[in-house]
Formats: sequence, structure tokens, C-alpha cells
Amino acid sequence: MPNRSGTQTATAALGVAFFVALLAVTGSARGVITVTSTVEFKEGVRAQAVIADATGILPAGGRAPFNAIAIKQVFADIIIRDDEFNNALLVRKRQLTPAETWGSGLPFGYTFPPPTDPEGPWQGLVWPYRDQYDYFAGPNDPLGDDVGQFFQDGSIYGFGRIAGIARGGPTDPEPGGGDLTRLLRGITGNGLSGPATYFMLDIQPLAGPADRFVTLQIVNAQAVVVQQDQATGAYSELTVPIADFQTRLQLPEPGSAAVVGLLLALIPARARRR
Repeated sequence: MPNRSGTQTATAALGVAFFVALLAVTGSARGVITVTSTVEFKEGVRAQAVIADATGILPAGGRAPFNAIAIKQVFADIIIRDDEFNNALLVRKRQLTPAETWGSGLPFGYTFPPPTDPEGPWQGLVWPYRDQYDYFAGPNDPLGDDVGQFFQDGSIYGFGRIAGIARGGPTDPEPGGGDLTRLLRGITGNGLSGPATYFMLDIQPLAGPADRFVTLQIVNAQAVVVQQDQATGAYSELTVPIADFQTRLQLPEPGSAAVVGLLLALIPARARRR
């Protein structure tokens, strides 16, 4: 994961501090611009973030003139727990299509593969949250494929330090710039128009009941949201903490499309050109 600038870190700290202070005054998160986690288990597991409340409310009850526009960045850890067996799951980043990697054929998508990795195959982090790594990479940035560090310990699996960073917004540096049309992208939405899918993975049972349930958690998450002042039209960014999320997923039956797709993805591909 790339190092965040001092400005990003300070913004994150201020955003969290504001959120905590507001909770202390109001006793709840109601009315605050909020982002929640969700997953879609269809052709792999899609980790998603959703703007649950797009308009802020002042503690005194007045309406703050800010509306959330899009989720620009997502940071999270994903944990999968097998409640029955140790070392009995195959958990991998999902192999992505060109549309999932660079928005090929989609509105506002790129018309060419990532310059940092033009031949693929590609995996894990999903367009447009690969922008930082695939199209505007700094000298120390990893490939988009390498974001999200896999770990396993017995019955616990997961991906740590996921950092999805899309371009677009008022604080963007060059060459990305503050092109707000970039906020309209996303294979399932930008968090407001639809859930913002930022990471995809596959889970395959290797032993035990093939259709059993596993537990999936998204923790340590936060989002950078672009917001607009409805009084002046000015755009700014707000860092929003995301509450920990947990759900139960039933593994796909043997021979399902999800499992077949995973097995195809595991077939060794030709060596990449870096």
C-alpha cells in the first residue's frame, strides 16, 4: 500500500475526530454522512462500500449544506473464517475481466490496458480503484494486482491493507487532476449511484461439506468521500470511518460457475511483462 501524504493522514484524523465528537453530542450517527460495507456473492465475492446517508445534519438539527457525491478511496481489511475446519479453503484474489480491470467498454472507462501491466492477467483490486497503481503510479507504488496482502492462519484467511484509490476530486494531484467525471465510474456504481465494488475474491472449499457456510468480515475500513457544498457548489473531501461488517456466506455447490471460473483462473498464465 502506498504511503499516504501528510495531508491525507491529517484529513483522515480530522474526519474520524469529527465523527466521534458528533456521536458524543447526538448519541448516534443518524444524519451524518455515512458509508457502510456490504458484499455481493455472485461470480466471486465482491467487497463493496455504499454511501448510506448522503447528507450531513448538524448536531443542533440544522441541515448541513453538503451532499456526498462519490466514494473516491476505500481502505479495508477482509477476514474469512471457516468455523468447521483448518486449512480447508482456497481463498484467492479473483481474476478480473478487462471491464473489471480498466473499465473496458464501460462509460468513462479507459480505452487501453494499464501501462504498468498491459498484458495481465489481472486480479483483486477493481477499476476504478486501481487508478493509483495502474495509470498514475508513483515510483514506490505496487501494481494494482499486489494491493491487498493475503494471510492465513489455520481456519482464518484474508487480505490486509487493501487500499483502493480512484482519481477524480478537488484534491487530486497531477496528472490525475480534479476531473470530476472520474467520480461517475465504477463497475457497480460509485457508492451513491450503486455500491462501489473495490475488491473481488474467490472462496473454494477444499475439504468438508462443499456447500457449508463461512463468515466474512470487513474491518478497519474507511472511505474518502467527495462532497459538494450545496450553497456554493464547491467540492471537498471527507474521510469517513466505516463500521465493522460481518456476514455469513454459503459456499457454491461443486461445478457451479463460480468454482469453474476459479479453477480456470488458477491455470498458470504466461509470464507477465513488467
